[in-house]
Amino acid sequence: AHRRRTRRREASRYGRLDLRRTARRWRRTGGEPLHLVRTRPRHRPRRLVVLCDVSESMRPYVTAFLHLMRAASVEAGETFAFGTTLTRLSPALRRRTPAEAVAEASVLVGDRYGGTRIASSLRTLIRSPHAELLRGAVVVVASDGWDTDPPERLAAEMARIARRAHRVVWINPRAGEPGYRPLVGGMAAALPHCDSVLPAATLAELAGVVDELSSTASRRPRGGTS
Repeated sequence: AHRRRTRRREASRYGRLDLRRTARRWRRTGGEPLHLVRTRPRHRPRRLVVLCDVSESMRPYVTAFLHLMRAASVEAGETFAFGTTLTRLSPALRRRTPAEAVAEASVLVGDRYGGTRIASSLRTLIRSPHAELLRGAVVVVASDGWDTDPPERLAAEMARIARRAHRVVWINPRAGEPGYRPLVGGMAAALPHCDSVLPAATLAELAGVVDELSSTASRRPRGGTS
């Protein structure tokens, strides 16, 4: 998974010599330099923040995406659903079984299978106490990009998210269709602020999304597709 460097260090066969720990070892051996202690920076997985579109146009894909979101929550990620409003789902999706988690999440989302206001929902997140979750995170937006908010508003909110996030991945179930090109509307507005745009309509494509999120690849230039 994407990892970030922390301020802590851990023992390593190869790395920087830790003089303090080495001196403590030497005292145990009467001053004989039998062991050199080396350390390297400790890394930890980056937070995964998933935002899932639950509007009418996404109805065929919502259940599969909720299961993907549950996997993110179990790994201490954060998950949100949006239609016309934003709903935090992380606590519900951490239920013991997938069926319980998805059932409770479905109840919480009162605006599912309605309209879509992506820009407004992202703005709500950025202005909420949860905004700090975006800093240094891998942010995943699962949506077909159909938005009733003006494209320029979506572009502005995506730019704010991109400045905070380590990486922005947009998964779009329509992106795998023959001849698909994200040239109009919300998807065109969001594209310059994404590191990857991935298809997600089939199990094989969802597996590709998981592979992407598990990758340790460095950030790509924004504005392209994968």
